[in-house]
Amino acid sequence: MEPSSVRVGDVDLAWSAAGSSDPVVFVHGGLADMRYWKSELPAFQHRWRAIGYSRRYSHPNRNRPLIPDYSPRTDARDLAELIETVAGEPAHVVAASIGACAALFTAAERPDLVRSLVVIEPPMLRWLEGTAGGDAVWREFRDDVWEPAGRSFERGEPERGVATFIDYFLGPGRFDRLPAASRARIMQNAAELEAQTRSTDRFPVLDRDAVSALPMPVLMLSGALTRPTHALVDAELEQLLPDARRIVMAGASHDVWVDRADDCRAATMRFIAAA
Repeated sequence: MEPSSVRVGDVDLAWSAAGSSDPVVFVHGGLADMRYWKSELPAFQHRWRAIGYSRRYSHPNRNRPLIPDYSPRTDARDLAELIETVAGEPAHVVAASIGACAALFTAAERPDLVRSLVVIEPPMLRWLEGTAGGDAVWREFRDDVWEPAGRSFERGEPERGVATFIDYFLGPGRFDRLPAASRARIMQNAAELEAQTRSTDRFPVLDRDAVSALPMPVLMLSGALTRPTHALVDAELEQLLPDARRIVMAGASHDVWVDRADDCRAATMRFIAAA
Protein backbone atom coordinates (compact mmCIF):
# COMPACT_ATOMS: atom_id res chain seq x y z
CA MET A 1 0.00 0.00 0.00
CA GLU A 2 1.35 3.40 -1.00
CA PRO A 3 1.72 5.83 1.91
CA SER A 4 -0.42 8.90 2.16
CA SER A 5 1.03 12.38 2.64
CA VAL A 6 0.04 15.14 5.02
CA ARG A 7 1.18 18.76 5.07
CA VAL A 8 2.58 19.68 8.49
CA GLY A 9 3.83 23.22 8.77
CA ASP A 10 6.24 23.69 5.87
CA VAL A 11 6.88 20.00 5.11
CA ASP A 12 5.08 16.93 3.82
CA LEU A 13 5.15 13.74 5.91
CA ALA A 14 4.51 10.28 4.49
CA TRP A 15 2.26 8.14 6.68
CA SER A 16 0.09 5.06 6.64
CA ALA A 17 -2.45 3.57 9.03
CA ALA A 18 -4.21 0.30 9.75
CA GLY A 19 -7.17 -0.51 11.96
CA SER A 20 -9.61 1.66 13.86
CA SER A 21 -10.41 2.74 17.42
CA ASP A 22 -7.89 4.64 19.58
CA PRO A 23 -4.82 5.88 17.66
CA VAL A 24 -1.30 4.60 18.33
CA VAL A 25 1.41 6.66 16.60
CA PHE A 26 4.79 5.03 15.94
CA VAL A 27 7.92 7.22 15.71
CA HIS A 28 11.10 5.72 14.23
CA GLY A 29 14.69 6.47 15.22
CA GLY A 30 17.74 7.69 13.32
CA LEU A 31 18.74 6.40 9.87
CA ALA A 32 15.31 4.77 9.60
CA ASP A 33 11.85 5.61 8.29
CA MET A 34 8.24 4.45 8.52
CA ARG A 35 9.26 1.02 7.18
CA TYR A 36 10.84 0.34 10.59
CA TRP A 37 7.32 -0.28 11.92
CA LYS A 38 5.99 -2.12 8.85
CA SER A 39 5.19 -5.34 10.71
CA GLU A 40 3.78 -3.53 13.75
CA LEU A 41 0.87 -1.76 12.07
CA PRO A 42 -0.85 -5.04 11.13
CA ALA A 43 -0.10 -6.45 14.58
CA PHE A 44 -1.68 -3.49 16.40
CA GLN A 45 -4.59 -2.86 14.04
CA HIS A 46 -6.80 -5.49 15.67
CA ARG A 47 -7.24 -3.29 18.75
CA TRP A 48 -6.14 0.18 17.73
CA ARG A 49 -5.64 2.48 14.79
CA ALA A 50 -1.91 2.07 14.20
CA ILE A 51 -0.25 5.02 12.47
CA GLY A 52 3.33 5.07 11.20
CA TYR A 53 5.05 8.00 9.54
CA SER A 54 8.46 9.13 8.34
CA ARG A 55 10.07 12.06 10.11
CA ARG A 56 10.67 15.06 7.89
CA TYR A 57 14.05 14.10 6.35
CA SER A 58 13.48 10.35 6.15
CA HIS A 59 12.43 8.23 3.17
CA PRO A 60 10.20 8.68 1.18
CA ASN A 61 9.90 12.36 2.13
CA ARG A 62 11.58 14.90 -0.15
CA ASN A 63 11.66 17.93 2.12
CA ARG A 64 14.46 20.34 1.25
CA PRO A 65 16.44 22.31 2.08
CA LEU A 66 17.66 21.03 5.43
CA ILE A 67 16.92 23.65 8.08
CA PRO A 68 20.02 24.75 10.01
CA ASP A 69 18.57 24.28 13.52
CA TYR A 70 16.96 20.86 12.99
CA SER A 71 16.61 18.85 16.19
CA PRO A 72 14.14 16.71 18.16
CA ARG A 73 12.35 19.98 18.92
CA THR A 74 11.56 20.23 15.22
CA ASP A 75 10.32 16.65 15.10
CA ALA A 76 8.25 17.27 18.23
CA ARG A 77 6.36 20.08 16.51
CA ASP A 78 5.84 17.86 13.47
CA LEU A 79 4.59 15.03 15.66
CA ALA A 80 2.12 17.26 17.49
CA GLU A 81 0.66 18.51 14.21
CA LEU A 82 0.52 14.99 12.80
CA ILE A 83 -1.42 13.77 15.84
CA GLU A 84 -3.85 16.65 15.47
CA THR A 85 -4.25 16.20 11.71
CA VAL A 86 -4.02 12.44 11.13
CA ALA A 87 -5.02 10.92 14.47
CA GLY A 88 -7.58 13.64 15.14
CA GLU A 89 -7.49 13.00 18.88
CA PRO A 90 -4.94 12.32 21.66
CA ALA A 91 -2.82 9.29 20.80
CA HIS A 92 -0.72 6.63 22.43
CA VAL A 93 2.85 7.23 21.21
CA VAL A 94 5.50 4.54 20.72
CA ALA A 95 8.90 6.01 19.87
CA ALA A 96 12.43 4.71 19.34
CA SER A 97 15.84 6.34 19.89
CA ILE A 98 16.05 9.96 18.72
CA GLY A 99 12.41 9.69 17.73
CA ALA A 100 11.75 9.07 21.42
CA CYS A 101 13.49 12.37 22.20
CA ALA A 102 10.97 14.06 19.92
CA ALA A 103 8.12 12.20 21.63
CA LEU A 104 9.32 13.35 25.05
CA PHE A 105 9.41 16.98 23.87
CA THR A 106 5.89 16.58 22.48
CA ALA A 107 4.65 14.99 25.70
CA ALA A 108 6.16 17.82 27.77
CA GLU A 109 4.96 20.64 25.53
CA ARG A 110 1.62 19.21 24.41
CA PRO A 111 0.54 16.69 27.07
CA ASP A 112 -3.04 17.08 25.86
CA LEU A 113 -2.08 15.14 22.72
CA VAL A 114 -0.36 12.15 24.36
CA ARG A 115 -2.48 9.55 26.16
CA SER A 116 0.42 7.28 26.99
CA LEU A 117 4.07 7.10 26.03
CA VAL A 118 6.42 4.20 25.23
CA VAL A 119 10.04 5.30 24.85
CA ILE A 120 12.90 3.15 23.62
CA GLU A 121 16.25 4.57 24.77
CA PRO A 122 15.86 8.28 23.97
CA PRO A 123 19.38 9.74 23.63
CA MET A 124 18.97 12.83 25.79
CA LEU A 125 22.74 12.89 25.88
CA ARG A 126 23.14 16.40 27.27
CA TRP A 127 21.68 15.03 30.50
CA LEU A 128 25.02 13.24 30.90
CA GLU A 129 26.85 16.49 31.53
CA GLY A 130 27.63 16.88 35.20
CA THR A 131 26.54 13.36 36.17
CA ALA A 132 28.74 10.66 37.70
CA GLY A 133 30.51 8.98 34.81
CA GLY A 134 28.42 10.87 32.30
CA ASP A 135 30.80 13.66 31.30
CA ALA A 136 33.43 11.31 29.88
CA VAL A 137 30.84 9.25 28.01
CA TRP A 138 29.27 12.37 26.51
CA ARG A 139 32.65 13.79 25.43
CA GLU A 140 33.64 10.48 23.83
CA PHE A 141 30.44 10.31 21.80
CA ARG A 142 30.64 13.99 20.82
CA ASP A 143 34.33 13.95 19.87
CA ASP A 144 34.63 10.46 18.36
CA VAL A 145 31.25 10.05 16.67
CA TRP A 146 29.04 13.12 16.35
CA GLU A 147 31.64 15.69 15.31
CA PRO A 148 33.50 13.39 12.84
CA ALA A 149 30.20 12.36 11.25
CA GLY A 150 29.25 16.01 10.81
CA ARG A 151 32.62 16.80 9.21
CA SER A 152 32.16 13.91 6.76
CA PHE A 153 28.82 15.34 5.66
CA GLU A 154 30.39 18.79 5.29
CA ARG A 155 33.05 17.27 2.99
CA GLY A 156 30.37 15.67 0.83
CA GLU A 157 31.12 12.14 2.14
CA PRO A 158 27.72 10.98 3.45
CA GLU A 159 28.66 7.28 3.50
CA ARG A 160 31.60 8.02 5.80
CA GLY A 161 29.33 10.06 8.04
CA VAL A 162 26.81 7.24 8.25
CA ALA A 163 29.54 4.62 8.74
CA THR A 164 30.99 6.55 11.69
CA PHE A 165 27.60 6.45 13.36
CA ILE A 166 26.75 2.81 12.53
CA ASP A 167 30.19 1.52 13.52
CA TYR A 168 29.92 3.16 16.94
CA PHE A 169 26.77 1.21 17.74
CA LEU A 170 27.44 -2.05 15.91
CA GLY A 171 31.24 -2.34 15.89
CA PRO A 172 34.19 -1.14 13.78
CA GLY A 173 33.78 -1.78 10.06
CA ARG A 174 30.22 -3.01 10.46
CA PHE A 175 28.65 -0.60 7.97
CA ASP A 176 31.00 -1.67 5.18
CA ARG A 177 30.20 -5.34 5.88
CA LEU A 178 26.44 -4.88 5.62
CA PRO A 179 24.75 -6.27 2.51
CA ALA A 180 24.56 -3.76 -0.32
CA ALA A 181 20.76 -3.62 -0.07
CA SER A 182 20.96 -2.78 3.65
CA ARG A 183 23.52 -0.03 3.06
CA ALA A 184 21.38 1.43 0.28
CA ARG A 185 18.32 1.47 2.52
CA ILE A 186 20.21 3.19 5.32
CA MET A 187 21.59 5.77 2.90
CA GLN A 188 18.06 6.66 1.87
CA ASN A 189 17.84 8.25 5.32
CA ALA A 190 21.29 9.85 5.43
CA ALA A 191 19.83 13.35 5.08
CA GLU A 192 18.24 13.03 8.52
CA LEU A 193 21.61 12.28 10.15
CA GLU A 194 23.26 15.06 8.15
CA ALA A 195 20.66 17.52 9.41
CA GLN A 196 21.19 16.35 13.00
CA THR A 197 25.00 16.42 12.98
CA ARG A 198 25.28 19.77 11.21
CA SER A 199 22.56 21.47 13.24
CA THR A 200 23.10 24.60 15.32
CA ASP A 201 20.76 23.06 17.94
CA ARG A 202 22.31 19.64 18.50
CA PHE A 203 20.87 17.57 21.32
CA PRO A 204 18.69 20.28 22.86
CA VAL A 205 18.12 19.90 26.58
CA LEU A 206 14.65 18.96 27.75
CA ASP A 207 14.08 20.39 31.21
CA ARG A 208 14.15 17.65 33.83
CA ASP A 209 11.32 19.26 35.79
CA ALA A 210 9.12 19.15 32.70
CA VAL A 211 9.82 15.43 32.36
CA SER A 212 9.09 14.77 36.03
CA ALA A 213 5.74 16.53 35.58
CA LEU A 214 4.56 14.37 32.68
CA PRO A 215 0.96 13.39 33.49
CA MET A 216 0.59 10.39 31.19
CA PRO A 217 1.68 6.81 31.94
CA VAL A 218 5.14 5.98 30.57
CA LEU A 219 6.76 2.67 29.65
CA MET A 220 10.53 2.49 29.11
CA LEU A 221 12.05 -0.28 27.01
CA SER A 222 15.83 -0.67 27.37
CA GLY A 223 18.46 -3.04 26.02
CA ALA A 224 20.70 -4.84 28.49
CA LEU A 225 23.59 -4.68 25.98
CA THR A 226 23.18 -1.04 24.98
CA ARG A 227 26.00 1.49 24.88
CA PRO A 228 26.90 3.38 28.10
CA THR A 229 25.53 6.59 26.55
CA HIS A 230 22.02 5.16 26.48
CA ALA A 231 22.27 3.15 29.68
CA LEU A 232 23.19 6.25 31.69
CA VAL A 233 20.44 8.35 30.11
CA ASP A 234 17.83 5.67 30.77
CA ALA A 235 18.92 5.48 34.40
CA GLU A 236 18.45 9.26 34.67
CA LEU A 237 15.05 9.08 32.98
CA GLU A 238 13.94 6.33 35.34
CA GLN A 239 14.81 8.53 38.32
CA LEU A 240 12.84 11.42 36.82
CA LEU A 241 9.80 9.18 36.29
CA PRO A 242 9.51 7.06 39.44
CA ASP A 243 6.03 5.89 38.46
CA ALA A 244 7.10 4.76 35.01
CA ARG A 245 7.55 1.10 34.27
CA ARG A 246 10.94 0.11 32.86
CA ILE A 247 11.70 -3.21 31.17
CA VAL A 248 15.33 -4.08 30.41
CA MET A 249 15.42 -6.64 27.61
CA ALA A 250 18.11 -9.29 28.01
CA GLY A 251 20.34 -9.75 24.98
CA ALA A 252 19.14 -6.54 23.34
CA SER A 253 21.28 -3.71 22.02
CA HIS A 254 20.15 -0.11 21.51
CA ASP A 255 17.93 -1.40 18.70
CA VAL A 256 15.71 -3.00 21.31
CA TRP A 257 12.60 -3.48 19.17
CA VAL A 258 14.54 -5.28 16.42
CA ASP A 259 16.43 -7.52 18.85
CA ARG A 260 13.38 -8.43 20.96
CA ALA A 261 10.41 -7.58 18.74
CA ASP A 262 7.95 -10.12 20.15
CA ASP A 263 8.64 -9.12 23.75
CA CYS A 264 8.51 -5.40 22.97
CA ARG A 265 5.24 -5.82 21.11
CA ALA A 266 3.63 -7.84 23.90
CA ALA A 267 4.77 -5.45 26.62
CA THR A 268 3.59 -2.41 24.65
CA MET A 269 0.19 -3.92 23.92
CA ARG A 270 -0.36 -4.74 27.59
CA PHE A 271 0.72 -1.25 28.60
CA ILE A 272 -1.49 0.59 26.10
CA ALA A 273 -4.50 -1.62 26.90
CA ALA A 274 -4.19 -0.67 30.58
CA ALA A 275 -3.41 3.03 30.01
